[in-house]
Amino acid sequence: MSAQETHFQGAEILQSTRTHVRWTLQKLSAPISFSCHQCGRATKDTVVAIKTTSAGRKLAHCADCHLHRLTNVASTHEPHAPVVGTASAPDGAEGAATSRPDQTVLIRQPDPGQPHDVVETASELQWTFVIRRHHVEHGQCPLPSQAARRIRTAKVVHLDHGGGFPTVLLDSLRKKVTKEHLRGIRWQGAELLPGTRITAKLDRSRLRLSLTPLERPVFIGSKRFSYAYDPRIIARELPMSLAHSPAGIGVSLDVLVQETIRKLGYLDEAGSALLPVENLIRGVRSRGTSHQYSSDAIRASVNGLINRSRLTWETGSCAADGVLHFPARPGERTVRLVCYTPFVLPKPKNQRVVHLPSASSQHGVAGHLMKIEHLGKQASVAAQAAYAEAHRSAGLTGTHQLPKGHTYVKPHERGGPT
Repeated sequence: MSAQETHFQGAEILQSTRTHVRWTLQKLSAPISFSCHQCGRATKDTVVAIKTTSAGRKLAHCADCHLHRLTNVASTHEPHAPVVGTASAPDGAEGAATSRPDQTVLIRQPDPGQPHDVVETASELQWTFVIRRHHVEHGQCPLPSQAARRIRTAKVVHLDHGGGFPTVLLDSLRKKVTKEHLRGIRWQGAELLPGTRITAKLDRSRLRLSLTPLERPVFIGSKRFSYAYDPRIIARELPMSLAHSPAGIGVSLDVLVQETIRKLGYLDEAGSALLPVENLIRGVRSRGTSHQYSSDAIRASVNGLINRSRLTWETGSCAADGVLHFPARPGERTVRLVCYTPFVLPKPKNQRVVHLPSASSQHGVAGHLMKIEHLGKQASVAAQAAYAEAHRSAGLTGTHQLPKGHTYVKPHERGGPT
C-alpha cells in the first residue's frame, strides 16, 4: 500500500484536484484521522491536502495549512479575475466587488508563539511567548537560540501562577531538547488555554514559566481567561463552534468567508482579522469544499455580511515589497480590507491593574501593579525593590521579581505622590 493510500484507510477518494506544483487536494467519502505534517495538529476531516516530495513521499496536510500555503503563493503568482461592479460600501468606500487586481498583497506577521523579547544576562535568560494549541498537544515549550547551551543543565520546569506553590511541568528524566523546543512539557496539568502569555526565565538549574493574573477573569467564546493573553492567538485558534452561533453555521458561504478571514487575515492587537477581497476570494476557493463558489457569490456574501454588521471595512497600506501594513502607513498605497471581529474585548483598564494585599488608610490607594510595556517604559530599580518588599510582606509565594512589562505603585493617599 502506498504512503498516500495509508492515509485513506476506510475512506474512498471522491475527488482529487491538483492545486499547485506537487500539491493535490483530496475529497474523501468519510472523515479520516491524521497529523498535519506542517502544524503537527491531530486532524479529523473529509478533506486532506497531499504534498509529494522530490523523493516521492506523500505528506498529509490539514486544510488550514494548505489554504495558508496556497494563498501566499497565489498572492504573488496567480492572475487576477476580472471585477464586476455591485453595491458600494458605507460612507462612499469601495464595495467588495470594486477591489482592483493590484490590491492583492502578502500577509506576514511574526508568530507570538515563537520566543520574543529575549533578554540575556550572565546568570539568566528571559523571553516571552504565547502558548498555542500545538504546544499543548505536543508538549512543547519554544526556546530561543540562546537557550541551547543553558537548557541542558536545567533539572526542572516550574509554572508560577502568581500565588501558591508552582506547578512542576517537567523533570529531567522526561526532558527532550531540540533546536527550537523543549519537549515533554505536561501542559495538560496546568489547564492553560491557547493564547495565554508566558514569561520564561532560565538559569543554570531550572526553567521558570510565569503567568500574569488579570484583575478580573475575561470570557472569550465561553472560555475563561484568568491570566494575561494575546487576542491574536485566541482569534486564530478559537474553535469554529465557538466563533459562530449554531444558526449561523448552516449558512455555509457566509461562515466560510468569515472563517477564511479569521484563519488567513492580518490580526490586529484586539484580535480582529483583516484581509483584502482578492486574497479572500482565493482563500475561499482553496478551502476544498464540494461547492466551488464564484467570485460574484463571494463578493455578494461579503456585502451581505457588511450590511448585517458582521464584517466592516478598514483601510491598510501595501509596502513596496507587497506586504500588508495595518494601520495604513503614510506614503504607501492604501488597500481596502474586509475586517472580521470574532469577539469584543473588555476595556483595557480592567486588565492592566493587579492589586496586591496591602494595608492602607480609609482614603488611601493600595499598592498595585501597573502595566507600562505598551508605553515603552521599564520599571525603576526603586519600584522593583518596593514590589519585592510588598510581595514578601504579604506572605505571597513564588518569585519576588516584578512581572515583565509592569511597574509597582506603592500605597499612597489618593491624589498624593506615587
